[in-house]
Amino acid sequence: MKHATHEISHFEIPAKDPERLRNFYANVFGWKFKNAAEQNMQYWNITTGTRHLPGVNGGLYKKGSRRQTPVNYISTPDIDESIAEVEKNGGYITVGKKEVVGHGFTAVGRDPEGNSIGLFEPAKRGMFKADGVQSQSGANRIPSKRRNNTRADSK
Repeated sequence: MKHATHEISHFEIPAKDPERLRNFYANVFGWKFKNAAEQNMQYWNITTGTRHLPGVNGGLYKKGSRRQTPVNYISTPDIDESIAEVEKNGGYITVGKKEVVGHGFTAVGRDPEGNSIGLFEPAKRGMFKADGVQSQSGANRIPSKRRNNTRADSK
């Protein structure tokens, strides 16, 4: 797995006042927010890029405790192996592997200095299902007859 592409594929920002932070990020960076209408949770999907210049997308949610901090999720083709590597190298897992229905699996932990780190294994679905070839967003893509499939995406 050391040769797989591990990119930041998603981030999450906890907010004491979600409306204030949505306005801040929208006004300062032009990010767009869409209410995800999650059951019993205030959660907004964040789009940071444009159609022509994609960005890393994320989420903003109502903070549940003072101790919650932003988390960057790093894509991985095998979340179980990544969890083992985190623990083997001095980190630890605080929230074990969980399925996000229709999207894949996540886990959250801390690096050796206590910084939050998220892991994300995308679901094997649709055009994002072949192992080993990842897009810039970190999602796995199936091969295409119209492009060179021997290397990771460069766009």
